[in-house]
Amino acid sequence: MGGLIDDVGHPVSAGRAGEDQATTEQRQVVDQPWDARTLVIAPAGTGKTFTLVQRLDRLSALGLDADEVLVLSFSRAAVQELERRSSRSTGAGRFVKPRTFDAWALELLTQTYAGEWQLLGFDERIRTATEAILAGDAEEFLDGLRHVMLDEVQDLVGDRRRLVQALLEALDTGFTAVGDPAQAVYDFQSRGGRDTGDVFSWLRGRYRDDLVELSLTRDFRAVTPRPAGLLACGEALRSQTGIVDPRQIASSMRRELLDVQTAGALQDIVTGFSYLDGDCAVLCRDNGQALEVSAVLHAAGVAHQLQRRSGDDLNPRWLLELFGSGSALSVTHDEFLAACGLDADTAESAWQALRALGRGRDRIDLARLRALIAARGIGRLRLPAPAVAVTVSSLHRAKGLEFDRVFLLDSDPRDDEDPLEQARLTYMAMTRSRRELFRLEALPARGRVYRRKSAESGRWGLAMHGRTVSRRPFLGMAVEGQDVDHEFPAGVRGFSDDPAALQRYLADVVRPGDEVRMAVLARDVDDCPVPLYGAEHRGRFIAVMSRAFREAMGRHLGGRTAGDRRSWPATITDCRVEAVEVAAGSTAAGARAGLGEHGVWLAPRISGLSRFHYEKAEG
Repeated sequence: MGGLIDDVGHPVSAGRAGEDQATTEQRQVVDQPWDARTLVIAPAGTGKTFTLVQRLDRLSALGLDADEVLVLSFSRAAVQELERRSSRSTGAGRFVKPRTFDAWALELLTQTYAGEWQLLGFDERIRTATEAILAGDAEEFLDGLRHVMLDEVQDLVGDRRRLVQALLEALDTGFTAVGDPAQAVYDFQSRGGRDTGDVFSWLRGRYRDDLVELSLTRDFRAVTPRPAGLLACGEALRSQTGIVDPRQIASSMRRELLDVQTAGALQDIVTGFSYLDGDCAVLCRDNGQALEVSAVLHAAGVAHQLQRRSGDDLNPRWLLELFGSGSALSVTHDEFLAACGLDADTAESAWQALRALGRGRDRIDLARLRALIAARGIGRLRLPAPAVAVTVSSLHRAKGLEFDRVFLLDSDPRDDEDPLEQARLTYMAMTRSRRELFRLEALPARGRVYRRKSAESGRWGLAMHGRTVSRRPFLGMAVEGQDVDHEFPAGVRGFSDDPAALQRYLADVVRPGDEVRMAVLARDVDDCPVPLYGAEHRGRFIAVMSRAFREAMGRHLGGRTAGDRRSWPATITDCRVEAVEVAAGSTAAGARAGLGEHGVWLAPRISGLSRFHYEKAEG
């Protein structure tokens, strides 16, 4: 029997359309010559990642080696998805390793100049890498590259866009750039910068004579067809004519949202989340809203995860089992399978990810693993994560994700919000669903209390209408994943307890969603005026809050001095355990506490939109 062929005569394998079979549009992208300069407009759900994987295989078939192709994407999530899809391919394109722009910039600097470049911030590394390319210092590093593949180019703004421009002009070679202008939701990152241009306009202008512009239009994500009005808004947001009225398109997107079937108020349907089949998400305008929604779900006993920002990685607690109680320097495959406690398929995937720490040996180097845990960079290894039925996310953090059902939390547009950004965010959110989309009513008002973001701390908090800045401007502050101190195990600093017993308590008693209360442990402990706080679980201290948390609170509350005890909260409530994770800190402190010689132990991760409580004045 003859094999299947697509509608332009190419042989394909049997499978779900869009997953194993390329459409005519996708084939047009895949079959471009290796030196073609191609811009692909790929709306949500149109098989962008599948097309890129097929394109990699095609480039390999055209004679390009893996080290002659550079694949860059905006986020770790996009890189991870590219790697996952590529690993399933039988073509040689699976040997090409995608990178984020930040990771590639660090690699360029490390191989071009001497210095501790990992100590610089992301933006500074991007800028320095761009300068190295423009100065001609990176020629040896770039030598041999014959094709550049750029994913999610709509998110390239400011310094990252200038890096791409410098790279393409320096190489003067073929490229495949893929993105969707309707989902460009990171314009805020370039405000106040040197320019506000976009990568689409630059590509069309710079390569006007030989740019091949193609589009993907078939939506493989949506089981239920998208409303015609939503699709029209997407096309308007992609318009090249420049005549689109931002306020008009924002108004049209608002009408589309209001036409979505309403599910009512979150408080009325929250218990139903536990009975839904498939996965779902509650999408919120910002992370302050997401924390409020998370509190409602926790109160109803609904298990869920908060979508974390890039770089805020969770260190899975099962990693602790690899270190045991001895002083071994590495772990073999058999030792890993015996210790990790994961099911067979997940364990094998985790082993393959962790082998990268073995320096070419069939072992996991525990010193390197510990260093990665301490740097909170475990997400770089793409460890398999358990499936979660319910996700709560801000709109920006939901970029690139998809779910069976999406509940979009309504809120009135803000007067200071850019109307085009508002429209693109709404469009992006409304295209995250595979099956069903619902609109949730706005969260109920808290009376005079409202959420706002502090310009000083960069964190969301609770404030009160009519309260002056000089008189405790905030009633609370968002607690984030890195606010627990990892330098010392619980029980050896700030409060006294049996560290080993506390480790058993964290492992056996503390659960995600449990309430946590913070209280002052000590004042005037160092040069930071904010007191040292401990986190209590059922009346027992389980952690000390980090200096970063204290410094953020100092900025959040206006930089008060320690002169008045009532300047700082006596207790902090409305926080919950997000997870119990692995921490890495002082090896000496861990050894003295009887927790082994690796300096690795358990610690709670705490989150929530907290509430401050102050001591009352005497009399």
